[in-house]
Formats: sequence, structure tokens, C-alpha cells
Amino acid sequence: MYYEYFGLREAPFSIAPNPQYLYMSERHREALAHLLYGIKSDGGFILLTGEVGTGKTTVCRCLLEQIPEDVHIAFVLNPKMDSLEMLATVCDELGISYPEQPSIKHLVDNLSAFLLKAHEQGRKTVVIIDEAQNLAIDVLEQLRLLTNLETNQRKLLQIILLGQPELLDLLATRELRQLSQRVTARFHLDALTRAETEDYIAHRLDIAGVNQPLFPRATINRIYQHSGGIPRLINLICDRSLLGTYTEEKGQVTPAIVNRAAAEILGQKRPAEKVTVRQLQMVIGGLVLAILSSLVYLKTTPAPTVEAQPVVDTVTTRRPQPADYSGSNPPSAAEWIKDIRTEAGAGAGSTQQRQTRLQSLSAVTGSEDRNQAAAPVLALWGAAEPAAGQSVCEVAANSGLACLDSVARLDELERSNRPVLIQLSATQQSDWAAMVALDSTTATLITQANGEIVVPRASLEALGPVDFLLFWRAPPGWQQPGKLGDSGAAVDWLVTQLALIEGESPALQPGRIFDTTIEQAVRDFQRRHQLPETGVADAETWIHINGQTDAAIPRLRQAGAS
Repeated sequence: MYYEYFGLREAPFSIAPNPQYLYMSERHREALAHLLYGIKSDGGFILLTGEVGTGKTTVCRCLLEQIPEDVHIAFVLNPKMDSLEMLATVCDELGISYPEQPSIKHLVDNLSAFLLKAHEQGRKTVVIIDEAQNLAIDVLEQLRLLTNLETNQRKLLQIILLGQPELLDLLATRELRQLSQRVTARFHLDALTRAETEDYIAHRLDIAGVNQPLFPRATINRIYQHSGGIPRLINLICDRSLLGTYTEEKGQVTPAIVNRAAAEILGQKRPAEKVTVRQLQMVIGGLVLAILSSLVYLKTTPAPTVEAQPVVDTVTTRRPQPADYSGSNPPSAAEWIKDIRTEAGAGAGSTQQRQTRLQSLSAVTGSEDRNQAAAPVLALWGAAEPAAGQSVCEVAANSGLACLDSVARLDELERSNRPVLIQLSATQQSDWAAMVALDSTTATLITQANGEIVVPRASLEALGPVDFLLFWRAPPGWQQPGKLGDSGAAVDWLVTQLALIEGESPALQPGRIFDTTIEQAVRDFQRRHQLPETGVADAETWIHINGQTDAAIPRLRQAGAS
């Protein structure tokens, strides 16, 4: 309808999987690399999970185009079936004949004979199951039994499961613990970033024959807020927005049109921000009233003599004296917080001084336990908030993340360059906050109660070492830090990533042993990144490796940046 109006050859935002419109983000390419790497290794299960519409099937189609000729593929699109039907479907996909009314034994025997023959011919067999979160537990167990088919050298069958995050919950059940232990590689596909969303929209418009800016920057921001970066929702919202723009005879899509389109697609208007303007007004207003009350009190109270008043170091609660606001408007709460300063060279100070600073920070940010404080950081990773009775690290594991729970100074956390949870009290378990931004002078902390609060960097440095919790993406097959003599998927992945960092073409050699050459490469990497030169690929080392190779992971932004 609107194609001719905008000069389009066809609909640019159809949800049909047209390969001409294929857009591979950094995360999509990394997911594809995981799958290709898994296929080159031996046997077991490979998982690719992601929310609805994030592009799992797109990645799978790319995988099928790059499958080597010596690999047999069975692709199961609808897994809602029992064990007998699943085995029959796999046999049908591989061209294996069976009796008209087969039993499970008939099907397994015929499949086993096929796999042995393929092995003799030097061919591999891979079963890919889409929408795997719909698999019944007994069917998953039957699939696990199929992976028992093996020779002395390797397993004869590899199974790739594509599914929504519910698949991770399913595999975490006690009944499927044996299957979970056979997963050799797993990857969670996140939504597009803001920059990728802009590239995605421009890419599809270009393929459809238009390179004019139909979606201005403000409009793309609104599309990203409504869609969360999920490609399918982006397509639906953009398609409806173009229709609305055509109806109103405008030359470009406006934010108002996007809002209406999103309301029609999603059924309701979604909030554009986690912290509302009203909430910020209440917080700032309360702080301003407190400041004004303090100023009035100071003005009307006689100054005490020096001998009668002891000096107390309150560090983060004292306002700088040189600033003169007489004859002008009083400072805003944000300005007041940014003006807080500690004495130069004060260091961590005594335990009592440190506790005073902790209490001052806690008073500014509010009081939250670790689960509450984790919500904004988990959201940056595309993970859900912890449910009642659920630990933060359980939620992280369900999204393919690992936890690093330790103690560090601010400069060490800065080198890790990840949004992080820090504890602002040594005695209260409820005083946690999320640090999402950091620069040379300020840090940005987030709590659900007060939203973003900017505090002086020096006020955090003065605390010395603090308890922290940091999320990171572990390599395939990660169990423990890699060291001399280790082998497995994590070691293979380590060699691949270090080669990419050095600008070399990684040689895919499954089964590498962590030898002295790899140990020295790890030491060299640790030295360049100011890490302890242990030669052990521990969590901190992997966090820095990911920072070099994964452009899509959340990072500490510059304080004050949006």
C-alpha cells in the first residue's frame, strides 16, 4: 500500500524469513561461530537460546548454508511429539527406511546402522531441533540415549537444540541432569543494541530500494524503547509506522506515529523509561527541600565557639564552602551530589571513617538487598529479575552467565569494565547498589527506589576494597579456571579467542591440551591487561578476553552519558 509512496520495491519489514534481508549482528555472528565450532567438535548437545523473535532461526539458516558437505542434517521444526514420533521424524529427515508400524527398537536399530555406516564413510550426522522448549522430558531423555551411540573414538550423533529461555529451565530440572552434563556448547542470543537497531532498519530499507532517512534518530530511539531490540518486533513496529506515515501524508516517521504503532502491535503502551519523570521529580524535590531546610537552620543558629565544637570528619556529607549561592537560585539535588568531595589523599582511612562514608553513600542511594539491586544490571544482559526465593546467580545461569563474587578496589572494577553490584555497608546486607557508569570524576549508581544517582568517584575510592558481584559470559564447557594439563571445549575456545585477539586466523583443532605454549599466551595477555601473571585462565582473565572479542557485552559507560 505504501510502497510506491516511499519509492520501495517491496515491503522492507515483512516478518517472513527472506534471505535477501538477512542482517547478522555481532551477537548473531558469535552465535553462528559457536554452532560451527560445536559441529566441528565431537558429539553431545549444543544449545542456542534466545527470546521470541531474536533471530534463532535466522542463525540456523545461516548455519545450514555453511554446513560442510560431509555432514548429514536432520531438521525438526515441530517438536511437539512423543518419543516414537520423534525417532520416526529423524529417520524421515535422514532418509532411513522403517516398517509401516515401527517400534522404538526398530527405529533405534535402523538409526544406529545408518550412523555406523556414515562414520565408516567419514561423515557426521547432526540433528537440529527448533522450538526445543516444547520437547517433553521423556523425548529429551530418548534423545540423550541416542547420543550413547558411539565408537571408541567419538560419538556418532550430535544434537543442536534451539529454544526460548524456558529450555534452560527445563534442562536445569533433576530429571534431565544427565543430559545437561552432555552440553558441550551453549549460547544465549541477546536482542539488538541501539546502534544495531539503527543499522538493521537502514539495512532493510536499503535492500528494499530506499536510502533516504525515513526514520530520524529520535524515532529510532523510540522504536528501540518499544521493541527492546527484538528484530521481529522492530519489523512489526516499523511496518505499521510506515503505514501510519503514509496515511498522514508525511515524509518521515515521527515518534508519535511510532508510539501509536507500538500500542497497536503490543496491545498497550510500554513505558519508555524505567524511572519516570514523576519519580525523579519527587527524589530531587525531596533533596532540595532537605538542603533548603539545612541552609535555614545554619542561618538562624548562632555559630558555636571553636573550643565547644569538636571537629568530625563526615567526608561525603559536607558541602564545599567556597561556593556562594547568595542572590541566586539554590543548587539542584544533582548539582549538590556532584559537588560532594573528600579530602585529597585521605585514602581508605580508619574503619570508623570508612563506615561513616558507607553510611553516607547508603543514605543517598537508598537501601536494597542484592536481589533488588541486581535488576538493572541483569536487564543490561537481557536477563529477568530474580523471583522470590531465587538467587541472583541462578537467574544469571539461566541466561548463560556466570557470577564473580569477590572483593576489589574501584580501579580494579574499572579495569573489568562491566556494570557491577557493590555493597555500600559492611554490616547491612540490604545496602547494595548497581554501578553502571564511571569516569575520572564521577560514578553513576542505580537503585530501583531512586533511579540513577551521580556521586563523586572519590567517595567510592575512599571506601577501599568493597564486596562486589559481577556477571560475565563463561566460555563453552566452563567448569573451573583453565590450567596446565586441562582439555575440553573451554580450552579450545581459549585458544581460538587468543588467536583472534592477536589478529591470527584460529585453527580449529578440537581436543587441545592446555600446554606451556597456551600458558605463556595467557601470561602475556594478563601482563598486557595488568592482571596477576598466573598463566591460569581464571574468571577475571576471561572477563578481559570477552572485553576484547565480544562487542555486544554490557560495559561501564561514561558517567553522565545516556
